[in-house]
Amino acid sequence: MKKQDNSFEMAVRSALKGREIPILVLDARWHTLFPKGEKPADIVALEEQLNDHLKKQGHLVNEIKDLKKAKKKLMDGIVAGMEGTSSRANKKKENQQRLLLETNERIQQDSDELMEIPYQIKDTNEKLMIIGAKYCFERLSNGDQMVQELTDEIHALQAELTDKKEFRENLEESMDSAYSLMHGLLGHDIMNLFDKGKFHP
Repeated sequence: MKKQDNSFEMAVRSALKGREIPILVLDARWHTLFPKGEKPADIVALEEQLNDHLKKQGHLVNEIKDLKKAKKKLMDGIVAGMEGTSSRANKKKENQQRLLLETNERIQQDSDELMEIPYQIKDTNEKLMIIGAKYCFERLSNGDQMVQELTDEIHALQAELTDKKEFRENLEESMDSAYSLMHGLLGHDIMNLFDKGKFHP
């Protein structure tokens, strides 16, 4: 990363400290920054990464819920079969206890993973905010220059239009004078032929 980019990133990170940033991919305002949905590749990549974190978070929450339901069923089954002493009942209890241990392990693993995801979401969201801010400021800077260029072009066109209007007015006056002069010198009949398009030099 260039030194200039690094100092920009540090400035944005400093400005974001203590501020609650909305999840950008879920914020409609974020998507309006990109006209016609045109987004730079690095922004698209970070958005995909952020969406993956959010999907994983949702998946883990649902999986833990399902595992806890399964755990309750297993525990109910173990309690219900406590009194059985046959080898078949013992085998079933052992199997249920093994499944209960495995379920507990999976719940623990998923819970540990789930605890990490908010940090991953926050980190990716901040990176996206930094790159988005850089893109936005570049657009604003380029936009200012483009607005100035268009303003200059409009002024030039307005000046040209004023000149053309003046030229047209002078031409119309000159034609009216010439017509009046010819009408006075040649008379109505000749000018009538000219008006009808029957008389041309």
